[in-house]
Amino acid sequence: MDTIIIRVILLRMKRISMKNNELDKNLVRRGRWGQERRLEFIDSRLAWEGRLNRAALTEFFGISVPQASLDLAKYMELAPTNTEYNPSQKTYMALPSFRPVFADASSSRYLAELYALTMGVLSPDLSFLGTTPSADVVRHPTRTVPETHLRQTLAAIRNRHALLICYQAMTHPEPTERLISPRALGYDGARWHIRGYCHLRRGYRDFVFARILAMSPGVAPEYSAPEDEEWNHVLEIILGPHPDLTEGQRRAIALDYGMEQDRLVVRTRQALAYYLLNRLGLASSGPRSPAEQQIVLLNREELVPYIPTLAESP
Repeated sequence: MDTIIIRVILLRMKRISMKNNELDKNLVRRGRWGQERRLEFIDSRLAWEGRLNRAALTEFFGISVPQASLDLAKYMELAPTNTEYNPSQKTYMALPSFRPVFADASSSRYLAELYALTMGVLSPDLSFLGTTPSADVVRHPTRTVPETHLRQTLAAIRNRHALLICYQAMTHPEPTERLISPRALGYDGARWHIRGYCHLRRGYRDFVFARILAMSPGVAPEYSAPEDEEWNHVLEIILGPHPDLTEGQRRAIALDYGMEQDRLVVRTRQALAYYLLNRLGLASSGPRSPAEQQIVLLNREELVPYIPTLAESP
Protein backbone atom coordinates (compact mmCIF):
# COMPACT_ATOMS: atom_id res chain seq x y z
CA MET A 1 0.00 0.00 0.00
CA ASP A 2 2.84 2.39 0.90
CA THR A 3 4.44 1.68 -2.47
CA ILE A 4 1.21 2.57 -4.30
CA ILE A 5 0.89 5.82 -2.34
CA ILE A 6 4.50 6.75 -3.13
CA ARG A 7 3.92 6.07 -6.82
CA VAL A 8 0.79 8.26 -6.83
CA ILE A 9 2.69 11.08 -5.09
CA LEU A 10 5.57 10.81 -7.56
CA LEU A 11 3.15 10.85 -10.50
CA ARG A 12 1.44 13.97 -9.15
CA MET A 13 4.81 15.64 -8.60
CA LYS A 14 5.79 14.80 -12.18
CA ARG A 15 2.57 16.34 -13.53
CA ILE A 16 3.06 19.47 -11.43
CA SER A 17 6.67 19.70 -12.63
CA MET A 18 5.58 19.38 -16.28
CA LYS A 19 2.97 22.09 -15.77
CA ASN A 20 5.49 24.37 -14.08
CA ASN A 21 8.00 23.74 -16.86
CA GLU A 22 5.37 24.81 -19.40
CA LEU A 23 4.67 27.95 -17.38
CA ASP A 24 8.40 28.60 -17.09
CA LYS A 25 8.77 28.32 -20.86
CA ASN A 26 6.08 30.96 -21.35
CA LEU A 27 7.71 33.26 -18.78
CA VAL A 28 11.15 32.77 -20.32
CA ARG A 29 9.73 33.51 -23.75
CA ARG A 30 8.18 36.75 -22.51
CA GLY A 31 11.03 37.54 -20.12
CA ARG A 32 13.42 38.03 -23.02
CA TRP A 33 11.44 41.14 -23.99
CA GLY A 34 13.04 44.35 -22.76
CA GLN A 35 11.55 47.50 -21.36
CA GLU A 36 10.61 48.83 -24.80
CA ARG A 37 8.25 45.90 -25.29
CA ARG A 38 6.79 46.43 -21.83
CA LEU A 39 6.18 50.10 -22.64
CA GLU A 40 4.42 48.98 -25.81
CA PHE A 41 2.34 46.60 -23.69
CA ILE A 42 1.31 49.47 -21.40
CA ASP A 43 0.45 51.61 -24.42
CA SER A 44 -1.62 48.85 -25.99
CA ARG A 45 -3.62 48.03 -22.87
CA LEU A 46 -4.39 51.71 -22.25
CA ALA A 47 -5.45 52.11 -25.88
CA TRP A 48 -7.85 49.17 -25.99
CA GLU A 49 -8.91 48.62 -22.38
CA GLY A 50 -8.51 52.14 -21.03
CA ARG A 51 -6.81 50.90 -17.88
CA LEU A 52 -3.85 48.95 -16.56
CA ASN A 53 -2.44 47.84 -13.21
CA ARG A 54 0.88 46.47 -12.07
CA ALA A 55 -0.48 42.92 -11.92
CA ALA A 56 -1.01 42.90 -15.69
CA LEU A 57 2.70 43.55 -16.18
CA THR A 58 3.94 41.14 -13.53
CA GLU A 59 1.71 38.31 -14.72
CA PHE A 60 2.37 38.74 -18.43
CA PHE A 61 6.14 39.29 -18.30
CA GLY A 62 6.98 37.49 -15.07
CA ILE A 63 8.70 40.57 -13.62
CA SER A 64 8.71 41.88 -10.07
CA VAL A 65 6.31 44.50 -8.72
CA PRO A 66 9.15 47.05 -8.29
CA GLN A 67 10.14 46.52 -11.95
CA ALA A 68 6.52 47.01 -13.03
CA SER A 69 6.42 50.26 -11.03
CA LEU A 70 9.61 51.44 -12.76
CA ASP A 71 8.12 50.62 -16.17
CA LEU A 72 4.94 52.56 -15.42
CA ALA A 73 6.95 55.50 -14.10
CA LYS A 74 9.04 55.47 -17.27
CA TYR A 75 5.91 55.38 -19.40
CA MET A 76 4.41 58.36 -17.54
CA GLU A 77 7.68 60.24 -17.99
CA LEU A 78 7.64 59.66 -21.76
CA ALA A 79 3.87 60.11 -22.20
CA PRO A 80 2.75 62.40 -19.35
CA THR A 81 -0.67 63.17 -20.86
CA ASN A 82 -1.66 59.55 -21.50
CA THR A 83 -2.47 58.14 -18.06
CA GLU A 84 -2.87 58.85 -14.39
CA TYR A 85 -3.13 56.65 -11.31
CA ASN A 86 -6.60 56.23 -9.76
CA PRO A 87 -6.08 55.44 -6.04
CA SER A 88 -9.66 54.31 -5.44
CA GLN A 89 -9.50 51.71 -8.22
CA LYS A 90 -5.77 51.05 -7.75
CA THR A 91 -5.20 51.19 -11.48
CA TYR A 92 -3.78 53.46 -14.15
CA MET A 93 -6.51 55.03 -16.28
CA ALA A 94 -6.20 56.36 -19.82
CA LEU A 95 -6.80 60.10 -20.00
CA PRO A 96 -9.03 61.77 -22.62
CA SER A 97 -5.80 63.18 -24.10
CA PHE A 98 -4.37 59.66 -24.60
CA ARG A 99 -2.43 59.17 -27.82
CA PRO A 100 -0.51 55.93 -28.50
CA VAL A 101 3.25 56.38 -28.40
CA PHE A 102 4.72 52.88 -28.69
CA ALA A 103 1.91 50.64 -29.96
CA ASP A 104 0.12 50.46 -33.29
CA ALA A 105 -3.36 51.24 -32.02
CA SER A 106 -5.07 51.15 -35.40
CA SER A 107 -8.25 49.14 -35.77
CA SER A 108 -6.67 47.15 -38.61
CA ARG A 109 -3.86 46.00 -36.29
CA TYR A 110 -6.30 45.06 -33.51
CA LEU A 111 -8.56 43.09 -35.85
CA ALA A 112 -5.59 41.39 -37.53
CA GLU A 113 -4.33 40.24 -34.13
CA LEU A 114 -7.83 39.18 -33.08
CA TYR A 115 -8.06 37.19 -36.32
CA ALA A 116 -4.73 35.50 -35.59
CA LEU A 117 -5.87 34.65 -32.05
CA THR A 118 -9.21 33.30 -33.26
CA MET A 119 -7.55 31.12 -35.90
CA GLY A 120 -5.01 29.81 -33.39
CA VAL A 121 -2.09 31.25 -35.35
CA LEU A 122 -1.04 33.49 -32.45
CA SER A 123 -0.72 32.14 -28.93
CA PRO A 124 -2.66 34.18 -26.33
CA ASP A 125 0.44 34.42 -24.13
CA LEU A 126 2.13 36.44 -26.89
CA SER A 127 -0.73 38.86 -27.50
CA PHE A 128 -0.99 42.26 -25.82
CA LEU A 129 -4.75 42.54 -26.39
CA GLY A 130 -5.80 41.27 -22.98
CA THR A 131 -9.52 40.64 -22.63
CA THR A 132 -10.98 40.17 -26.10
CA PRO A 133 -14.62 39.94 -27.19
CA SER A 134 -16.20 36.72 -28.33
CA ALA A 135 -15.20 36.44 -31.99
CA ASP A 136 -15.08 33.94 -34.82
CA VAL A 137 -14.28 33.98 -38.52
CA VAL A 138 -15.69 32.28 -41.57
CA ARG A 139 -13.57 29.17 -42.13
CA HIS A 140 -12.64 28.82 -45.76
CA PRO A 141 -11.20 25.62 -47.21
CA THR A 142 -7.44 25.93 -46.91
CA ARG A 143 -4.70 24.79 -49.26
CA THR A 144 -1.94 22.86 -47.58
CA VAL A 145 1.67 24.02 -47.64
CA PRO A 146 4.01 21.16 -46.62
CA GLU A 147 6.68 22.42 -44.23
CA THR A 148 9.45 20.62 -46.12
CA HIS A 149 8.47 22.28 -49.39
CA LEU A 150 8.29 25.70 -47.75
CA ARG A 151 11.73 25.29 -46.14
CA GLN A 152 13.28 24.19 -49.43
CA THR A 153 11.64 27.10 -51.25
CA LEU A 154 12.83 29.66 -48.71
CA ALA A 155 16.37 28.31 -48.97
CA ALA A 156 16.22 28.40 -52.79
CA ILE A 157 15.01 32.03 -52.77
CA ARG A 158 17.63 33.02 -50.22
CA ASN A 159 20.53 31.31 -52.02
CA ARG A 160 19.16 31.84 -55.57
CA HIS A 161 19.18 28.11 -56.27
CA ALA A 162 16.89 26.10 -58.55
CA LEU A 163 14.34 23.45 -57.60
CA LEU A 164 13.12 20.41 -59.46
CA ILE A 165 9.40 19.91 -58.86
CA CYS A 166 6.72 17.46 -59.94
CA TYR A 167 3.72 19.70 -60.63
CA GLN A 168 0.06 18.98 -61.33
CA ALA A 169 -1.17 21.83 -63.54
CA MET A 170 -4.80 22.43 -64.42
CA THR A 171 -3.88 22.33 -68.12
CA HIS A 172 -2.29 18.86 -68.07
CA PRO A 173 -3.92 15.50 -67.32
CA GLU A 174 -0.74 14.18 -65.71
CA PRO A 175 1.90 15.79 -63.47
CA THR A 176 4.95 17.23 -65.23
CA GLU A 177 8.52 17.76 -64.10
CA ARG A 178 9.55 21.41 -63.94
CA LEU A 179 12.88 23.07 -63.21
CA ILE A 180 12.17 26.40 -61.55
CA SER A 181 14.15 29.24 -60.02
CA PRO A 182 12.00 30.58 -57.14
CA ARG A 183 12.13 34.32 -56.61
CA ALA A 184 9.21 35.21 -54.30
CA LEU A 185 6.05 33.97 -52.56
CA GLY A 186 2.58 35.19 -53.46
CA TYR A 187 -0.81 34.95 -51.74
CA ASP A 188 -4.04 35.46 -53.68
CA GLY A 189 -6.30 35.61 -50.64
CA ALA A 190 -6.95 31.86 -50.61
CA ARG A 191 -3.68 30.05 -51.37
CA TRP A 192 0.09 30.54 -51.35
CA HIS A 193 2.17 30.03 -54.46
CA ILE A 194 5.78 30.21 -55.57
CA ARG A 195 6.61 32.96 -58.01
CA GLY A 196 9.49 31.60 -60.04
CA TYR A 197 11.14 31.31 -63.42
CA CYS A 198 10.11 28.13 -65.27
CA HIS A 199 13.03 26.88 -67.35
CA LEU A 200 10.66 24.71 -69.39
CA ARG A 201 8.35 27.58 -70.40
CA ARG A 202 11.12 30.17 -70.39
CA GLY A 203 9.06 32.59 -68.37
CA TYR A 204 7.84 33.44 -64.89
CA ARG A 205 4.94 31.38 -63.59
CA ASP A 206 3.00 30.85 -60.34
CA PHE A 207 3.22 27.39 -58.79
CA VAL A 208 0.61 26.59 -56.14
CA PHE A 209 2.21 24.81 -53.18
CA ALA A 210 -0.63 22.30 -52.84
CA ARG A 211 -0.12 21.11 -56.44
CA ILE A 212 3.57 20.31 -55.96
CA LEU A 213 3.79 16.52 -55.54
CA ALA A 214 7.56 16.35 -55.07
CA MET A 215 10.44 18.78 -54.67
CA SER A 216 14.21 18.41 -54.70
CA PRO A 217 17.26 20.60 -55.34
CA GLY A 218 17.86 21.30 -59.01
CA VAL A 219 20.64 22.67 -61.20
CA ALA A 220 19.67 25.63 -63.34
CA PRO A 221 21.10 26.08 -66.83
CA GLU A 222 24.09 28.36 -67.23
CA TYR A 223 21.99 31.27 -68.48
CA SER A 224 20.51 33.40 -65.73
CA ALA A 225 16.81 34.07 -65.39
CA PRO A 226 15.77 37.58 -66.47
CA GLU A 227 14.20 40.10 -64.14
CA ASP A 228 10.55 39.46 -63.33
CA GLU A 229 9.03 42.58 -64.86
CA GLU A 230 5.46 41.65 -63.92
CA TRP A 231 6.49 41.23 -60.28
CA ASN A 232 8.40 44.53 -60.19
CA HIS A 233 5.72 46.55 -62.03
CA VAL A 234 3.02 48.08 -59.80
CA LEU A 235 -0.43 48.83 -61.20
CA GLU A 236 -3.19 51.08 -59.92
CA ILE A 237 -6.60 49.43 -59.82
CA ILE A 238 -9.34 52.08 -59.64
CA LEU A 239 -12.66 50.90 -58.22
CA GLY A 240 -16.03 52.58 -57.84
CA PRO A 241 -19.65 51.74 -56.94
CA HIS A 242 -21.75 50.24 -59.72
CA PRO A 243 -23.37 53.19 -61.52
CA ASP A 244 -26.78 51.46 -61.64
CA LEU A 245 -27.05 51.35 -57.85
CA THR A 246 -29.27 53.88 -56.12
CA GLU A 247 -27.65 56.90 -54.50
CA GLY A 248 -28.02 55.38 -51.04
CA GLN A 249 -26.57 52.07 -52.19
CA ARG A 250 -23.60 53.80 -53.82
CA ARG A 251 -22.99 55.69 -50.59
CA ALA A 252 -23.10 52.43 -48.61
CA ILE A 253 -20.58 50.79 -50.97
CA ALA A 254 -18.31 53.83 -50.81
CA LEU A 255 -18.36 53.60 -47.01
CA ASP A 256 -17.70 49.84 -47.09
CA TYR A 257 -14.54 50.27 -49.14
CA GLY A 258 -13.40 53.62 -47.77
CA MET A 259 -13.81 55.36 -51.13
CA GLU A 260 -13.32 59.06 -51.60
CA GLN A 261 -15.54 60.73 -54.19
CA ASP A 262 -16.72 57.26 -55.23
CA ARG A 263 -13.18 56.14 -56.09
CA LEU A 264 -10.72 53.76 -54.47
CA VAL A 265 -7.19 53.28 -55.79
CA VAL A 266 -5.60 49.92 -54.95
CA ARG A 267 -1.93 49.46 -55.77
CA THR A 268 -0.84 45.92 -56.58
CA ARG A 269 1.91 44.09 -58.42
CA GLN A 270 1.06 43.24 -62.01
CA ALA A 271 1.76 39.59 -61.22
CA LEU A 272 -0.99 39.67 -58.57
CA ALA A 273 -3.49 41.95 -60.31
CA TYR A 274 -5.55 39.18 -61.89
CA TYR A 275 -5.99 37.46 -58.52
CA LEU A 276 -7.18 40.74 -56.98
CA LEU A 277 -9.71 41.35 -59.75
CA ASN A 278 -10.87 37.74 -59.61
CA ARG A 279 -11.57 37.96 -55.87
CA LEU A 280 -13.52 41.17 -56.47
CA GLY A 281 -15.53 39.53 -59.24
CA LEU A 282 -14.09 41.87 -61.85
CA ALA A 283 -12.02 39.42 -63.90
CA SER A 284 -14.88 37.31 -65.26
CA SER A 285 -16.69 37.96 -68.51
CA GLY A 286 -20.43 38.45 -68.96
CA PRO A 287 -22.84 41.08 -67.64
CA ARG A 288 -23.78 41.02 -63.98
CA SER A 289 -26.52 42.91 -62.18
CA PRO A 290 -25.63 45.62 -59.63
CA ALA A 291 -26.96 43.37 -56.88
CA GLU A 292 -24.40 40.70 -57.82
CA GLN A 293 -21.52 43.04 -58.67
CA GLN A 294 -21.65 46.12 -56.48
CA ILE A 295 -18.31 47.60 -57.56
CA VAL A 296 -16.88 48.22 -61.02
CA LEU A 297 -13.43 48.66 -62.51
CA LEU A 298 -13.08 52.28 -63.61
CA ASN A 299 -9.78 52.04 -65.53
CA ARG A 300 -10.34 48.78 -67.42
CA GLU A 301 -8.97 50.05 -70.73
CA GLU A 302 -5.75 51.25 -69.13
CA LEU A 303 -5.17 47.83 -67.58
CA VAL A 304 -5.83 45.67 -70.68
CA PRO A 305 -2.19 45.83 -71.90
CA TYR A 306 -1.06 44.47 -68.52
CA ILE A 307 -3.95 42.09 -67.85
CA PRO A 308 -4.95 40.73 -71.30
CA THR A 309 -7.85 38.70 -69.91
CA LEU A 310 -9.70 41.97 -69.27
CA ALA A 311 -10.10 42.38 -73.03
CA GLU A 312 -12.41 39.37 -72.98
CA SER A 313 -14.69 41.00 -70.41
CA PRO A 314 -17.10 43.83 -71.12
